[in-house]
Amino acid sequence: MGGLIRGSLSEELRVEVRGPEATRLAAQGYGELEGDRLLLWPEEALYLLEKGKMEVEGGGARLGFREYLALITRDKPIVWPRYIIYRDLRESGRVVRKGVGETLLYRLYETSGQETSKYLVFPLSEGESVEVSRLLDAARQSADKGKVLVLAVVERRGEVVYYVCSETSPSNV
Repeated sequence: MGGLIRGSLSEELRVEVRGPEATRLAAQGYGELEGDRLLLWPEEALYLLEKGKMEVEGGGARLGFREYLALITRDKPIVWPRYIIYRDLRESGRVVRKGVGETLLYRLYETSGQETSKYLVFPLSEGESVEVSRLLDAARQSADKGKVLVLAVVERRGEVVYYVCSETSPSNV
């Protein structure tokens, strides 16, 4: 990816990258490009920090992976299991972008040049209860968009298990 990427912490605790680095990261499927600045979601910034590809300035100090993780999970503990899913998908060679709302959290692409995503990812932690109506709604939203719904479940040991979901009727069973 080149040299070390330099980012700065925004008021919303997202990481902002400017200039040519922003364009380069956006081309690799990271963040939301707004003019010459790229806003990274916490999962994306954590991934780049953990891989040693980025350094972040915030509050007059440099934040490493652990410092940024502690800062972001203080108010949003849900970031950690989401990061585990994000990292697992990225390390499998996929491009992961933000999805639709809080339920269908990620859009999943096979490559960075792919125009449309094939999958929408619904993140869960093992033992987390979810209403059937939420699952049905996610399956319908995915189908309406021509996407495949994938449940990504983070197990207690930190491993991620994926389930493909679809709506069916008893006549199709």
